[in-house]
Amino acid sequence: MHFSSDEISSETAYKLLVSTIVPRPIAFVTSMDLEGKLNGAPFSFFNAMGGAPPVIVLGFQPNPDGSQKDTPNNILSSKEFVVNIVDEPLAVQMNICASSLPPDIDELALANIKTASSLDIAPPRIKASPASMECRLMENISLSGGGRIILGEIMHFHLRDDVVTQIDPLRIDINKLAPISRLNGPFYGRITDQFKIERPQ
Repeated sequence: MHFSSDEISSETAYKLLVSTIVPRPIAFVTSMDLEGKLNGAPFSFFNAMGGAPPVIVLGFQPNPDGSQKDTPNNILSSKEFVVNIVDEPLAVQMNICASSLPPDIDELALANIKTASSLDIAPPRIKASPASMECRLMENISLSGGGRIILGEIMHFHLRDDVVTQIDPLRIDINKLAPISRLNGPFYGRITDQFKIERPQ
């Protein structure tokens, strides 16, 4: 079976993407508008893109009416945001923040999520997240269908102490980080089922 992108709807293309590109890491993004109003929302079109400088990418779909979501609007206006990694204890609260809510509703307060001040930027990080990345807008790419791709340069990494097992060379305990991932529909994945293959020398 095959599908030509020229012959299917954008909805079908989206379903193909989210059902075949799995698991996807979750960026729980905190951002602020120019008036200082805080927003928190999860996105699974997210990944790391480079190390020098450290860069992440976020993909945003427009709202059903074609308008942009609060998060990309905030990033474009303030040029700052935080990507927070989601572990299982944060999952239910993260899911609350995935609701379609009016801009004047504070999702983080609704989900009873506490924040901590960032060091280099205005938007705060999520205190309970095992890893957070303070970012500044690097590039914005508009897609013809109304979507948006945003590249962010990471200015500061925050890691929970128990996640870092060694400083030099740096070692991260992925089992203590314990990120969850997005699958499709209402399903999420854990990293508890692992296997190992050594890379060729």
